[in-house]
Amino acid sequence: MNDYLSEVFGDGGLFASRFPGYEMREGQVALARMVDEAMRGGRHTLGEGPCGTGKSVAYSVPAVWHAHHDKKRVVIATANIALQEQLVRKDLPMLASVLPWPFTFALLKGRNNYLCLDRMAESEARGELRGLYYDDQQRQVDDVLAWAEATKTGDVSELAFIPQAQVWSRFSVGSEECKGDGCPFRGDCFAERAKATAQGADIIVTNYHMLFAHLAVREATGQDLVLPAFDLLVLDEAHEAAEIAREFFGFTVSEHTLGRLASAAADLGNKQLAGELRQEAQRLFATLADYARSPRYKKRLKAPGFASDAGLQRSLGKLVALATARAEDELAEKKERATARNVAKNAIIAGARLAEGLSQTDAGKKVYWLEVDSKGRAKLRAKPIDVSDLLREELFARCPSVSLVSATLTTSGTFDFVRRELGVPEGALEVIAETPFDFQSQALLVVPEKLPDPRDADFIDAAAHVFQQVVEACDGRTLGLFTSYRNLNAVYERIDGGRHRVLRQGDLPRAELTRLFKEDTGSILLGTESFWTGIDVAGEALTGLVIDKLPFPPPDDPVIDAICERDPRAFDNYLVPLAIIALRQGVGRLIRCKTDVGVAVILDKRIAEKGYGRKFLKSLPPMLTTRRVENISRFLEEAADAHAS
Repeated sequence: MNDYLSEVFGDGGLFASRFPGYEMREGQVALARMVDEAMRGGRHTLGEGPCGTGKSVAYSVPAVWHAHHDKKRVVIATANIALQEQLVRKDLPMLASVLPWPFTFALLKGRNNYLCLDRMAESEARGELRGLYYDDQQRQVDDVLAWAEATKTGDVSELAFIPQAQVWSRFSVGSEECKGDGCPFRGDCFAERAKATAQGADIIVTNYHMLFAHLAVREATGQDLVLPAFDLLVLDEAHEAAEIAREFFGFTVSEHTLGRLASAAADLGNKQLAGELRQEAQRLFATLADYARSPRYKKRLKAPGFASDAGLQRSLGKLVALATARAEDELAEKKERATARNVAKNAIIAGARLAEGLSQTDAGKKVYWLEVDSKGRAKLRAKPIDVSDLLREELFARCPSVSLVSATLTTSGTFDFVRRELGVPEGALEVIAETPFDFQSQALLVVPEKLPDPRDADFIDAAAHVFQQVVEACDGRTLGLFTSYRNLNAVYERIDGGRHRVLRQGDLPRAELTRLFKEDTGSILLGTESFWTGIDVAGEALTGLVIDKLPFPPPDDPVIDAICERDPRAFDNYLVPLAIIALRQGVGRLIRCKTDVGVAVILDKRIAEKGYGRKFLKSLPPMLTTRRVENISRFLEEAADAHAS
């Protein structure tokens, strides 16, 4: 261990002297040592830190040391807001109070996370902040207005609630709408203040979208315009980085996209063009919706000629000409010219994306598809199939040291899959930190025997019956993770109305459901994809964890379809590793501290009976296993007695 790491983590070190009862965690120290070695030697590293490792502190201590001693700027990018908030409100302030090396840190989010004074003034002038149809939205608007009078940061996370998208859109803008130097509130802009603070910080906490925007702008301009130039990078929750990169470097065009441009045309004084744009957009997207529902469409777009955007492109060309002329009109106000520049730019982008999607001009590298919502509205979408080359060239080749960290980076004990997905160069350091938990005594894995195959029609009824048995054995206190709403609702119908409160995804906001589940110890929580990660419920409130199926990606996913078409062994090379990581995330909800005791019940018999199931089992913590649901009660009783003594 490097001397400064001993000074911080060791027995009798800074943490031990500051926190009574502190115990050094071998896994945390191993992760910190590896991150330090990577930062010190200009290398990349892959670090897996299971739940309880304390991975954010493990990488933050070396980040602080190198920021202070080597004058390096460090960027920490995370996949979710909760982890960003933990870093800037808890972990980094704690380190600032304990470590003897002064450092500064700042949080930088995307522009639409900050209150825009110009958008608020425009919304007020248009009467969009009064008389809303829904009372709950009006209450939120009133609360945001009151907060806007007092906030020093303009960060939406300061609000005591999560405003609805329709509400926040009246107070914020994205980068594509920002008027820049043409904004009359430029000097008071909260987003620009946050950016200025980050410019002077040693450590910057941000998200993947900001990082990828930085890469894209730097590739196009050669300048560091989104994030300040940095020397060292930490990617937390790195198992999510590839999919977020696909999302970021892809695009979506909808009728709503064109509707906003039509409104812009009206604001520029050409209502006839606005009507023309709406009419052409309605015609095109109705055609796309019809095609998406036709037998000719299979999962994704593979050949052009199914729709024409000629009329819409002509209308967009007129808008570009109108907006460009206004932007160059020296008699127009500065704000008006700035707005017109944005309109012209956004119209050009929309036209280019429509043309690309309808002709699939980059079909070798991207996948294009049509998405139809529950109201029958179509969207034209695109994603890159593989982001490894892009990240290898724009991230790993340009940043001396990138540390990738997550609780779930390995599959079957290796980093091979994530290396391929993210383009991690050869020679990267690796560490799999030791878990601080004793899974053999704390957890039981149950794969019930005699259940039908999950693909059989009678699986749902049988699974719902077993779920009910688990709930009885655990006296409620159960989290159900599902791969589909269909399965979730089938279980809900069977168990709702019993003696335990049942909380279901969609009935309340995610954060509220989690809070109620923690507080109502006997309750049951049912959730789909978004509940497989980020749910942290320590203690007896989460005693039973039930997973309906191995979380293979849906076969109709366009990216999956393209990957399977390219690779005859895609099932083993891609689908299984992806499902293993998702399963590990789900099972990771169960044991969150050293005193937790619980059972993980997987209702998919393929994990025990198929050859590939061994890969899943090898990737899970070493728990006791059984095929009999009846053993749950005895395990919980014996484990409780053992922990009590």
